[in-house]
Amino acid sequence: MPERRRSMRKHDYLKGKEVSACPKFTLFFLNLVLWIGGGLAIGIGAYALVLQEITVANLSNIILNPGVWFIVVGTVMFIIGFFGSAGALRENKCMLKAYGWAVAIIVVLEIGVGVAAFLLQDEFVSQTKSVMLDAITKYHTTNSQTDLDDSVEVVQRQLSCCGANGPRDWQQRNQYFNCTESLFTILPSSCGVPPTCCRNNSQTDAQCGYKTYAYPEMPISEQMLWPNIAGRDDVIYSQGCGDAALKWVKDNYILVGAIAFGILVVEIAVILMSCHLVDQINYLLDTI
Repeated sequence: MPERRRSMRKHDYLKGKEVSACPKFTLFFLNLVLWIGGGLAIGIGAYALVLQEITVANLSNIILNPGVWFIVVGTVMFIIGFFGSAGALRENKCMLKAYGWAVAIIVVLEIGVGVAAFLLQDEFVSQTKSVMLDAITKYHTTNSQTDLDDSVEVVQRQLSCCGANGPRDWQQRNQYFNCTESLFTILPSSCGVPPTCCRNNSQTDAQCGYKTYAYPEMPISEQMLWPNIAGRDDVIYSQGCGDAALKWVKDNYILVGAIAFGILVVEIAVILMSCHLVDQINYLLDTI
């Protein structure tokens, strides 16, 4: 009986037998946005896969495909957003509990990944380089994927880098930029790098990175056709993207930390709101 009285005093503000509107509709609208965003991500990912005409032959590359990751992340967002918004709007205990546990698991995973990334920086850089090397190998080949190629170009352009370990990766890994004497006169791109490796990558010259690593014994007549050979370090970026990514994180650790902390605060807030709603729903059910 005393427990019953304490419970009633705790929920004296529940008038008219309704849960609090503030946490209910805050949770609803936040997850409605998440739900719509998840649906859009699934649509974008599916559209990207359709454009690429994914077949059984290139299923081995599926894990590196950005379109697939859009679908995976979008599906998680869609399901969690649905449970959160529908659970809050319908005041459904089961859906709210499932939603709270799902977000709590994501929080634990995020913290785990963050700690692992901090403690195992070298391993993360190594894995990043490995993924990019694989993408470089497939770049503009029969096994290439349009959005994966675009991702490589965006990374190189935004981080001002070239290759995974450095520019030489392109000659060693990609058949079109391979620096062999037999291909030198056949392929203009041989002994070169993509235009996104160029320091002045805003220029429209798609051949700015060509022949930047040509053979020294190249004929003078050929050298005049490819002026980039001289002073190649002034033409292209020399730093690899793996090290450039780590440097960017270190240089912007305050921004990265603030974003991560903000996301964490929102996630903990929605967990507390879902628990609060479940508690109110239980009380109202007990008073019926």
